[in-house]
Amino acid sequence: MTTIYQLNQLVFSYADKAALALEKLQIEEGKITALIGENGSGKSTLLNLLAFLSRPDSGSIIFKGQSVRARDLLAFRRRVGFLAQKPFMLAGTVYDNIEFALKIQGKADRPAKVACVLKQLDISYCSQQQAKLLSGGEQQKVALARILVLAPEVLLLDEPFSYLDQSSAQALELFVQRYTQATGKTLIFSTHDRLQGFALADNVVALADGKQVLTPLINLFHGEVIQHQFQSGSLSIQLPDVISSGRHVSINPEDIVLSTTALASSMRNHFQGRIIMIAEENGSVRVNVDVGAVFKVLITYQALQELQLKLGEKVWVNFKSSAVVVF
Repeated sequence: MTTIYQLNQLVFSYADKAALALEKLQIEEGKITALIGENGSGKSTLLNLLAFLSRPDSGSIIFKGQSVRARDLLAFRRRVGFLAQKPFMLAGTVYDNIEFALKIQGKADRPAKVACVLKQLDISYCSQQQAKLLSGGEQQKVALARILVLAPEVLLLDEPFSYLDQSSAQALELFVQRYTQATGKTLIFSTHDRLQGFALADNVVALADGKQVLTPLINLFHGEVIQHQFQSGSLSIQLPDVISSGRHVSINPEDIVLSTTALASSMRNHFQGRIIMIAEENGSVRVNVDVGAVFKVLITYQALQELQLKLGEKVWVNFKSSAVVVF
């Protein structure tokens, strides 16, 4: 494994409130890394630091073996490309927007480079259209092209799927999947959709309250521990006896067993609910079950056929207490 970013004892605060506190984090070069977590978990703050748009209050960032110092931020910033949630379009055509990125860095062969990236993102057809009049999906492609034309060493995407229609989101997912394979470059993106993060990325960094947590943050519930049970609204989740405190729990969707009848087993957690979604999920089947709260479960196609699951039908959600991560 070759590390492109190494963060050590990193702390970043807004006013007096710590937004990020990472003891140690390494990100692999040439891989796709997803940052997952809820609003306020620290995803955007971490991306800003990785883009060298901000500097930590304490701790260190090492990029490709080089220690990042405050006086060198601009030089490091030019080595990465950062796509914000809502890209800003400059006045002028699509071509003008992309060429401008090359102009400000004094790059040569601009027409050829612009033509290449227009073709790469399949937006040659709108090169002479006014960028500000394009759809949201097209504007995002233009903003992405404006970054790619500079051939950054790292591509950073902040919640890139949030404001896209289904067609545009699927096209961007395909781009993400192919990008590192085609270029050998590093891609890091943030997402609210944890299953999407696991489906697209080689590595996943889960954040909660500004800290990294070793859980997928899927089936995430908030509450409190009372006598070895986690109480979260209508749910009462059985925990291992050694656990006595925590504010959040998460259960890996692959650790959940579905059954059409109540199971007599060593598993201590059993909830009956109704199937509200069945969908393909990167070679598996995603089943969402409403038990008063929604559980997301990943099963095989074989299990789907054997259980004969259908939308609207009742099903049991079962999992061991040891499958529950408390933090």
